Amino acid sequence: IKTEILFLERCLALLKPGGRFGIVLPEGIFNNPSLAYVREFCENRAFIRAVISLPQETFYSSGASVKASLLFLQKFTEKEQADFDAKQAKASAEVQAKHADSTAAESKRIEIAIAAAKEARDPKRRKALQKELTDYEKQMADTIASETRALLKERFPYPIFLYDAEKVGITATGEPDQNELYPNDNMPLGIEKTCLELYREFRRNPTSFLLA
Repeated sequence: IKTEILFLERCLALLKPGGRFGIVLPEGIFNNPSLAYVREFCENRAFIRAVISLPQETFYSSGASVKASLLFLQKFTEKEQADFDAKQAKASAEVQAKHADSTAAESKRIEIAIAAAKEARDPKRRKALQKELTDYEKQMADTIASETRALLKERFPYPIFLYDAEKVGITATGEPDQNELYPNDNMPLGIEKTCLELYREFRRNPTSFLLA
Protein backbone atom coordinates (compact mmCIF):
# COMPACT_ATOMS: atom_id res chain seq x y z
CA ILE A 1 0.00 0.00 0.00
CA LYS A 2 1.31 3.45 -0.91
CA THR A 3 2.66 5.48 2.01
CA GLU A 4 0.38 8.42 1.27
CA ILE A 5 -2.68 6.17 1.56
CA LEU A 6 -1.51 4.89 4.94
CA PHE A 7 -0.96 8.51 6.06
CA LEU A 8 -4.51 9.41 5.06
CA GLU A 9 -5.94 6.51 7.04
CA ARG A 10 -3.80 7.28 10.09
CA CYS A 11 -4.59 11.01 10.05
CA LEU A 12 -8.32 10.32 9.97
CA ALA A 13 -7.98 7.74 12.74
CA LEU A 14 -6.13 10.22 14.98
CA LEU A 15 -8.59 13.08 14.49
CA LYS A 16 -11.29 13.63 17.05
CA PRO A 17 -14.84 14.10 15.68
CA GLY A 18 -15.00 17.47 13.93
CA GLY A 19 -11.19 17.70 13.75
CA ARG A 20 -9.39 19.02 10.66
CA PHE A 21 -6.15 18.29 8.86
CA GLY A 22 -4.30 19.23 5.70
CA ILE A 23 -1.96 16.98 3.73
CA VAL A 24 0.14 17.15 0.55
CA LEU A 25 -0.71 14.31 -1.84
CA PRO A 26 0.25 13.23 -5.38
CA GLU A 27 -2.54 14.19 -7.77
CA GLY A 28 -3.04 10.56 -8.71
CA ILE A 29 -4.89 10.13 -5.42
CA PHE A 30 -7.52 12.56 -6.71
CA ASN A 31 -8.02 11.30 -10.26
CA ASN A 32 -6.64 7.76 -10.67
CA PRO A 33 -9.60 5.38 -11.31
CA SER A 34 -7.81 2.54 -9.48
CA LEU A 35 -7.69 4.68 -6.31
CA ALA A 36 -11.41 5.46 -6.20
CA TYR A 37 -11.65 3.32 -3.06
CA VAL A 38 -9.28 5.75 -1.29
CA ARG A 39 -11.46 8.73 -2.19
CA GLU A 40 -14.57 6.87 -1.03
CA PHE A 41 -12.82 5.94 2.22
CA CYS A 42 -12.31 9.64 2.92
CA GLU A 43 -15.78 10.66 1.76
CA ASN A 44 -17.31 8.08 4.12
CA ARG A 45 -15.62 9.66 7.14
CA ALA A 46 -15.03 13.34 6.51
CA PHE A 47 -16.01 16.47 4.59
CA ILE A 48 -13.62 17.38 1.80
CA ARG A 49 -13.25 21.07 2.56
CA ALA A 50 -10.71 22.12 -0.07
CA VAL A 51 -8.36 20.85 -2.78
CA ILE A 52 -5.54 23.19 -3.82
CA SER A 53 -3.67 22.15 -6.97
CA LEU A 54 0.04 23.05 -6.81
CA PRO A 55 2.34 23.81 -9.78
CA GLN A 56 4.20 20.86 -11.29
CA GLU A 57 7.58 22.25 -10.23
CA THR A 58 6.71 22.88 -6.56
CA PHE A 59 8.89 20.07 -5.21
CA TYR A 60 11.52 19.88 -7.97
CA SER A 61 14.18 21.26 -5.60
CA SER A 62 13.46 18.34 -3.23
CA GLY A 63 13.90 15.80 -6.01
CA ALA A 64 10.19 15.11 -6.53
CA SER A 65 8.63 15.65 -9.97
CA VAL A 66 5.14 14.35 -9.19
CA LYS A 67 2.41 17.00 -9.43
CA ALA A 68 0.78 17.41 -6.03
CA SER A 69 -2.21 19.02 -4.36
CA LEU A 70 -3.17 20.10 -0.87
CA LEU A 71 -6.14 18.24 0.60
CA PHE A 72 -8.06 19.59 3.59
CA LEU A 73 -10.51 17.31 5.39
CA GLN A 74 -12.79 17.75 8.38
CA LYS A 75 -13.82 14.56 10.15
CA PHE A 76 -17.54 14.04 10.70
CA THR A 77 -18.93 14.67 14.14
CA GLU A 78 -20.76 11.70 15.66
CA LYS A 79 -24.09 13.19 14.56
CA GLU A 80 -22.84 13.82 11.01
CA GLN A 81 -21.41 10.30 10.78
CA ALA A 82 -24.71 8.82 11.92
CA ASP A 83 -26.58 10.90 9.33
CA PHE A 84 -24.16 9.85 6.58
CA ASP A 85 -24.33 6.16 7.53
CA ALA A 86 -28.14 6.20 7.63
CA LYS A 87 -28.38 7.83 4.19
CA GLN A 88 -25.79 5.43 2.79
CA ALA A 89 -27.67 2.39 4.14
CA LYS A 90 -30.99 3.68 2.76
CA ALA A 91 -29.48 4.43 -0.67
CA SER A 92 -27.88 0.99 -0.80
CA ALA A 93 -31.14 -0.75 0.14
CA GLU A 94 -33.09 1.18 -2.50
CA VAL A 95 -30.63 0.42 -5.29
CA GLN A 96 -30.40 -3.26 -4.37
CA ALA A 97 -34.20 -3.52 -4.31
CA LYS A 98 -34.36 -1.83 -7.71
CA HIS A 99 -32.15 -4.53 -9.28
CA ALA A 100 -33.23 -7.50 -7.14
CA ASP A 101 -35.76 -9.09 -9.52
CA SER A 102 -33.72 -8.74 -12.72
CA THR A 103 -30.54 -9.91 -10.97
CA ALA A 104 -32.26 -12.97 -9.49
CA ALA A 105 -33.84 -13.87 -12.84
CA GLU A 106 -30.58 -13.61 -14.78
CA SER A 107 -28.61 -15.52 -12.14
CA LYS A 108 -31.24 -18.28 -12.11
CA ARG A 109 -31.13 -18.51 -15.92
CA ILE A 110 -27.38 -19.01 -15.93
CA GLU A 111 -27.50 -21.46 -13.01
CA ILE A 112 -30.09 -23.58 -14.86
CA ALA A 113 -27.85 -23.56 -17.94
CA ILE A 114 -24.88 -24.62 -15.78
CA ALA A 115 -26.90 -27.52 -14.35
CA ALA A 116 -27.91 -28.57 -17.86
CA ALA A 117 -24.30 -28.48 -19.05
CA LYS A 118 -23.27 -30.54 -16.04
CA GLU A 119 -26.02 -33.05 -16.78
CA ALA A 120 -24.88 -33.24 -20.41
CA ARG A 121 -21.30 -33.72 -19.26
CA ASP A 122 -20.13 -30.71 -21.22
CA PRO A 123 -17.29 -29.28 -19.06
CA LYS A 124 -16.30 -26.66 -21.62
CA ARG A 125 -19.78 -25.10 -21.70
CA ARG A 126 -20.17 -25.43 -17.93
CA LYS A 127 -16.89 -23.60 -17.39
CA ALA A 128 -17.92 -20.84 -19.81
CA LEU A 129 -21.27 -20.44 -18.06
CA GLN A 130 -19.65 -20.31 -14.63
CA LYS A 131 -17.40 -17.51 -15.88
CA GLU A 132 -20.46 -15.74 -17.30
CA LEU A 133 -22.17 -15.96 -13.90
CA THR A 134 -19.11 -14.66 -12.07
CA ASP A 135 -18.71 -11.78 -14.52
CA TYR A 136 -22.40 -10.92 -14.27
CA GLU A 137 -22.34 -10.89 -10.47
CA LYS A 138 -19.29 -8.62 -10.49
CA GLN A 139 -20.89 -6.32 -13.06
CA MET A 140 -24.06 -6.01 -10.97
CA ALA A 141 -22.07 -5.41 -7.78
CA ASP A 142 -20.17 -2.58 -9.52
CA THR A 143 -23.43 -1.14 -10.91
CA ILE A 144 -25.12 -1.21 -7.50
CA ALA A 145 -22.09 0.39 -5.82
CA SER A 146 -21.89 3.13 -8.47
CA GLU A 147 -25.61 3.95 -8.33
CA THR A 148 -25.57 3.89 -4.54
CA ARG A 149 -22.66 6.37 -4.45
CA ALA A 150 -24.42 8.68 -6.93
CA LEU A 151 -27.66 8.59 -4.93
CA LEU A 152 -25.79 9.18 -1.68
CA LYS A 153 -24.09 12.28 -3.09
CA GLU A 154 -27.50 13.67 -4.03
CA ARG A 155 -28.75 13.17 -0.48
CA PHE A 156 -25.60 14.25 1.35
CA PRO A 157 -24.43 17.24 -0.72
CA TYR A 158 -21.96 19.93 0.28
CA PRO A 159 -19.70 22.35 -1.64
CA ILE A 160 -15.94 21.76 -2.05
CA PHE A 161 -13.48 24.63 -2.56
CA LEU A 162 -11.16 24.07 -5.55
CA TYR A 163 -8.19 26.27 -6.40
CA ASP A 164 -5.48 26.01 -9.06
CA ALA A 165 -2.39 27.83 -7.75
CA GLU A 166 0.43 29.12 -9.97
CA LYS A 167 2.71 30.80 -7.41
CA VAL A 168 3.22 29.08 -4.04
CA GLY A 169 6.35 30.70 -2.63
CA ILE A 170 9.10 28.53 -4.12
CA THR A 171 10.75 28.18 -7.53
CA ALA A 172 11.81 24.98 -9.24
CA THR A 173 15.34 25.56 -7.91
CA GLY A 174 14.21 26.12 -4.34
CA GLU A 175 14.47 29.91 -4.29
CA PRO A 176 11.82 32.09 -2.58
CA ASP A 177 9.09 33.15 -5.00
CA GLN A 178 5.81 35.01 -5.10
CA ASN A 179 3.00 33.40 -3.14
CA GLU A 180 -0.75 33.58 -3.79
CA LEU A 181 -1.82 31.10 -1.10
CA TYR A 182 -2.14 33.53 1.83
CA PRO A 183 -1.62 37.27 2.50
CA ASN A 184 2.12 38.13 2.43
CA ASP A 185 4.56 40.77 1.21
CA ASN A 186 5.36 39.03 -2.09
CA MET A 187 2.06 38.33 -3.81
CA PRO A 188 1.83 38.13 -7.64
CA LEU A 189 0.61 41.23 -9.48
CA GLY A 190 -3.08 41.15 -10.25
CA ILE A 191 -3.99 38.94 -7.31
CA GLU A 192 -6.72 40.82 -5.45
CA LYS A 193 -7.53 38.00 -3.04
CA THR A 194 -5.34 35.12 -1.97
CA CYS A 195 -6.43 31.50 -1.90
CA LEU A 196 -7.01 31.68 1.87
CA GLU A 197 -9.15 34.80 1.58
CA LEU A 198 -11.23 33.27 -1.20
CA TYR A 199 -11.66 30.10 0.85
CA ARG A 200 -12.97 32.07 3.82
CA GLU A 201 -15.46 33.83 1.54
CA PHE A 202 -16.45 30.48 0.08
CA ARG A 203 -17.12 29.02 3.53
CA ARG A 204 -19.31 32.00 4.41
CA ASN A 205 -21.27 31.96 1.14
CA PRO A 206 -20.48 29.18 -1.36
CA THR A 207 -23.55 30.02 -3.45
CA SER A 208 -21.92 33.10 -4.97
CA PHE A 209 -19.02 30.95 -6.19
CA LEU A 210 -21.31 28.27 -7.59
CA LEU A 211 -23.33 30.82 -9.54
CA ALA A 212 -20.15 32.41 -10.91
